[in-house]
Amino acid sequence: MSAAAFYAGLAGLFVFVALNVFIAVRLRARLLPDWHGSLARLGEAAITLGLVVCLAELLGLAGLIEIWSLLAVSALIAAFVWLKVLPASGSEPAPEPPQVPGWGKVLSLATVALVIAIWASFTSYSLDYGITNFDSVWYHLPFSAEMAQSGSVTGFQRPETVFLNWFYPQNSELVHALAMVFTGRDFVSIFINLGWVSLALLAGWVVGRPYGRSHLTLLAVAVLMVAHSLVAREPGSAKNDIVAIALCLTSLAVLVNLAAARGRDDLPGLVRPGWGLALAGLAAGLAAGTKVTALAPVALVTLAVVFAAVPGRRLRVTGVWAGAGLIGGGYWYLKNLIASGNPLPQVENIGPVNLPGPERLQVGRPDFTVFHYIGDGEVWKDWFLPGLHHGFGDLWPLLLIAAAGGALLIAWKGQGRLLRALGAASMLAMLAYLVTPLTAAGAEGSPTGFAINLRFLIPALVMGLVLLPLLPVFSRRGPAIALAAVFSLLVVADGRLDAVFSQSGRVFGVAVAIGLVVIPAVAYRLWPRITAVNHGRKLAGAGVAGFLIVVAAVLMPLQSHYFDSRYKDFEPEAGLAGPYRWASGLSDTDIALAGSTAGFKQYGFYGEDLSNRITYVGEKTPAGGFRAIGGCGAFKKTVNGIGSRYLVTSPYLNFADYPRPIASPEGLWMSNDPAAVRHQSSHGVTVWELTEPLTIDLCSKLPGAYDFTPGLEAD
Repeated sequence: MSAAAFYAGLAGLFVFVALNVFIAVRLRARLLPDWHGSLARLGEAAITLGLVVCLAELLGLAGLIEIWSLLAVSALIAAFVWLKVLPASGSEPAPEPPQVPGWGKVLSLATVALVIAIWASFTSYSLDYGITNFDSVWYHLPFSAEMAQSGSVTGFQRPETVFLNWFYPQNSELVHALAMVFTGRDFVSIFINLGWVSLALLAGWVVGRPYGRSHLTLLAVAVLMVAHSLVAREPGSAKNDIVAIALCLTSLAVLVNLAAARGRDDLPGLVRPGWGLALAGLAAGLAAGTKVTALAPVALVTLAVVFAAVPGRRLRVTGVWAGAGLIGGGYWYLKNLIASGNPLPQVENIGPVNLPGPERLQVGRPDFTVFHYIGDGEVWKDWFLPGLHHGFGDLWPLLLIAAAGGALLIAWKGQGRLLRALGAASMLAMLAYLVTPLTAAGAEGSPTGFAINLRFLIPALVMGLVLLPLLPVFSRRGPAIALAAVFSLLVVADGRLDAVFSQSGRVFGVAVAIGLVVIPAVAYRLWPRITAVNHGRKLAGAGVAGFLIVVAAVLMPLQSHYFDSRYKDFEPEAGLAGPYRWASGLSDTDIALAGSTAGFKQYGFYGEDLSNRITYVGEKTPAGGFRAIGGCGAFKKTVNGIGSRYLVTSPYLNFADYPRPIASPEGLWMSNDPAAVRHQSSHGVTVWELTEPLTIDLCSKLPGAYDFTPGLEAD
């Protein structure tokens, strides 16, 4: 990719984001003029995200997610807002919140720098090897690439046949798709989660703002931002747990500030309809539109909001909250409802009531819950306790006690009805985790997925931790310092400090922290002094311009390094290194896939410029279902209908015996067909060039034993 094309793409993306930020700032100043400082910045971030998601969805309904349409519509809205939506004037300014002590500001800055350094250090792995995270290459990035290719949000990209993940909400994938549209590549995707963790830290700061305890609430969030459950998989990937966490925290932060502001009148801590409530609902809806596991915390916070509504206005409060939430996340569930008759097709029944949805013909991961093993001492000893230690560090009991204790004490002693209700919501969210599917995924007695899926617990834990400092006792200096010490200890014990001090990415991590945290913080602190001297403004402007030029100059070599290294040697033991290198050099090519190995690791087949069209070979079933094709003749007929130039066959996962995958029957079906020319093969993964339509009659010359439905559990 040439430097001109690279910078042109980044410039277009910057203009698009800048236009929507301008709209958001203008709207916030008009609708919420009393907001200022960190609260205003958080509100503007939430509005920007809502604008971007809704605009992309509306254009995507018409298949118009393209550079020209995104820029044109954003520019028109910005022009209208500039001319017609003026900031509110004459409003009485809101009282200043208590000041954070100096030591708290220093500690907060150091904490933010440490978190960003850790995340950037782990991000450097993707710079060196490409985005290799399992879920990212399985469905997150394929969903994004498909939306970028088609310009549409109406279709279902089915990456394989077993897990129904094409019904997942896709706000996060939509953000990645927009970056791909402007740049034509996925380089920006590596850094997107750094933005989300920054939003989470900002929201954490804002939670404590009305009480002068922002340093404590930020530290509370940082404890979980450095947990191994997050930093081992989220940085440099397209995983969306951090997205849902950041948006849930944004909603919580706005609600806490609303409750504190209303506490000055005769009805303390109650919820009123208004633009602030709408913004909190929008953030909650964006979270629900990002990840299904965010539904439980969002639903419980919804109950808290309704419970704490001002008497006589409960219906209006509910309407404002629900309406804004549906705008933020409702599209994906409406799409599922139309396609399958069920907004959550993964849920087959509620108690004795069977729900509509696609028939599941394939066997997937056992969806055992933690509650399933709640009294099993052996599972606790062999899996749960080691998993908690691995996911949350040496002091994980202290972390869980602090989170649960924070939720319980706020529910009991919190100031105002809303805070108490939010504490109860946090407790119930922790309990909901126990019965969440896949929290103890794995064969009976072997919940191998427990440690990995501890991330499902983090939204509930972070709610409890961030509410703890709001207890009245922490308004006093001594208890506040003690709590800060506990949180700092948890950050150090839980955090992956080796990422900063020992891993190969340490230099990159420290450099990013200095560039994005330390230098801006110092500049902000010195800005009044710099601008006060002669030619100070010109000097400051030159400094900012120089900083941006340096950043821009660094990006091109990073991009070049990334594409030189991307998937250079991706999982050779699985037979994917060769096919990935082959696909990387293709453009605008149709490739069909079969088998679990290719299906679950399909993203690399899109190529460097993401223009290859990828289709997993299967057959659609009623209610949005999709299943593998077990017969040779039916399979060849489907491949002929797709019209792909290449077909990649690969082994299938054997859910009855994971170490022994099922050899690809499709590979055998191709073996005697002269239209399928073997291009390359390794470890059962074979690339076939299809020179003409496959010959169905040749299937009769193969053993009948190879006609079976791949993916089914072996007898």
